Amino acid sequence: MRPYVTSVYSNLKSPLPNGEAWKLDIGQKTLLVGSNTSHKSSIIQSVELAVAGSADDIFGRSAVSDAALLLTLAPGDELGVTATLSDNQSMSYNVKREGTTVKRPTHDGPGAASLVHRNVAAALSGSPASARKAFLSWSGNDVDKASIIDHLPENLRTKYSDISEHKGRGKSAVEALIDVAAYAASRQREASKEAKGAEKILESLGDQVDARPTDEDMNKMRFAVANAREILDASIKNASGGLTEEAKATQMQALKEKRAAWYECMQEATQTVKELKAKLPKKGENVDHAIAIVDIAVMHNLDVCPVCNSNVGLTHLTNCQNFYSQQNAEWAQQSEEMRKAIELNEDRLKGFMRNVGAVDLEIEELERKPISVHDARAIPVNEAQSRLQTAMDAMTKMDHSCSQWDGIASARQKMLSMQTETETYKALKVACEETIGKLLGQQAEKFSARVQKYLPKDWKFSIELVDSGREVFRMGLVRDGRLHAALSGAEWTAVVTAIAMAVSDSLPDDYPAVLVPEDRAWDAKTIAAVMRGYSDFSGQVVMASTTRPAGKTPKGWTIIDMDEVSASWCADEEAQVIEEVDQEEKPLSKTSLNHASGGFRVTTRTALILEGMGYEADVIQSMSRETVSSIIKSGISPENVRVKDDGSYYTVDAGNVLSLPPSPSA
Repeated sequence: MRPYVTSVYSNLKSPLPNGEAWKLDIGQKTLLVGSNTSHKSSIIQSVELAVAGSADDIFGRSAVSDAALLLTLAPGDELGVTATLSDNQSMSYNVKREGTTVKRPTHDGPGAASLVHRNVAAALSGSPASARKAFLSWSGNDVDKASIIDHLPENLRTKYSDISEHKGRGKSAVEALIDVAAYAASRQREASKEAKGAEKILESLGDQVDARPTDEDMNKMRFAVANAREILDASIKNASGGLTEEAKATQMQALKEKRAAWYECMQEATQTVKELKAKLPKKGENVDHAIAIVDIAVMHNLDVCPVCNSNVGLTHLTNCQNFYSQQNAEWAQQSEEMRKAIELNEDRLKGFMRNVGAVDLEIEELERKPISVHDARAIPVNEAQSRLQTAMDAMTKMDHSCSQWDGIASARQKMLSMQTETETYKALKVACEETIGKLLGQQAEKFSARVQKYLPKDWKFSIELVDSGREVFRMGLVRDGRLHAALSGAEWTAVVTAIAMAVSDSLPDDYPAVLVPEDRAWDAKTIAAVMRGYSDFSGQVVMASTTRPAGKTPKGWTIIDMDEVSASWCADEEAQVIEEVDQEEKPLSKTSLNHASGGFRVTTRTALILEGMGYEADVIQSMSRETVSSIIKSGISPENVRVKDDGSYYTVDAGNVLSLPPSPSA
């Protein structure tokens, strides 16, 4: 048996003293009957919070999960809801404010999937296309992938299978079909856009490109550039004059000898630094530790050695301190002198190394100098440079022309590829949409029958998919052989709830399905018929109405008088408030409401009770003490009360003045 909520424990909109939590037992099919101020919404919103962690009808918004907004429903800084299920499991929601910070809420419940009517109502309020797809996902549980592929053209079946494997992983066959249709439409748009972009590139390049150079042209130009570069090199060598082999050899020998001398100096400096570092005085391994121990012993006037615990006397320890301090000072002085000598020789070493490096550069430069050889290709250097630049410019232009032609070829290939892809995805989209239409037609009658069993016997539910050859999606009730989609508020709520029941039938048997139909202006006959239709639903229904159903209570239903429940919750609090008012107590807090005339102040607690009965703050402010007491004692609704300027009141019923209480001044 599908679990359902059996009791609700909550402080949401609590009318109890100090905002204490209220408790209410409910049945699998529950009708909450009462006036607009009887806390029906408190029950329903508490159930929604426990199940889904969100609530409807919060400042006109649905599925509200904003913790700060939900906290406004609590009398204090904490909102807590616990719902017990028929299988003894529980669901809960809790959120609190600490200082100015609203903490992250905690929720332990199945989630919004259990409030099926929300998703159904949202889908049906959207576009016809989205409603069609939602309907198919609800009704197509018995449709498998193979039957979908059978509806598709053969040339598209492989592509559909590939996409559905990716897009439809973990989903039903129908959901995968819907996702593939959406994906195909998206890819069609993207491919079409890319094809148009490539076409624009072709149009922009077509009139600006010279004839494409051939491979032979490119090879000739590469040869011309290489030849011009060789001529320039020959011309530069000829112009520089160069050196004879003998002169170059003599200069090279002198540089090598110079380098050898500096290198020898460098080696000597290296050895000197090494020797000086070896002569650095060593400080004993434990000298600093010994000094620190002796210093502490002398500082504290000890006679005993801190190390060996021998009674050596303070004088001995003082002598040891002086000895170690002198030794340490001598070591520091010697170390400093040696370090200065090391730094001096390291600077000399660096200088020698720089000199060696400078000679190496001179050698490299000499090695690059050409040997004086006459070259017949040599021409004036400036002329050779001009020839090379001309050849390189021509090569650059030819490369640019080739790049443009390659870009044109790529753009053309891209355009053709995207045009093909556009047509492919267009065909796939159309095929998927046609398949959706066929499946809708196949499933409409079966799903309508599933919905029908939850509606009154004299109602006939139907779905219309085609109108004058045009695809539509309309659902409603058939009267006089015609489908009426423009239903009354009560009829539409009943139909949407019946659809949600049909959808809920596919949920696992151990999964809660809690449906909360909108509170509509039900008449007694209609609500009785609707309740009888809902009786066979395996899940839970919690309805609210100001009207009792006509006749005998439908099978399986629990009817709760919320006016009586609310009165029982408020009985002790009202008695206390009435006593306070009658005793003419002083205001309880600074937040109490000031009377506009006469100086009486309505306490915060009293104001909350009156607000809970439906009275506006400005009306409460204008009431006298006697008026407040009388209204709370009598439980008079605000629509039947008119407050006069002096704070007294009179009651009306359908426009007729009723008996007046005595004037406070009488």
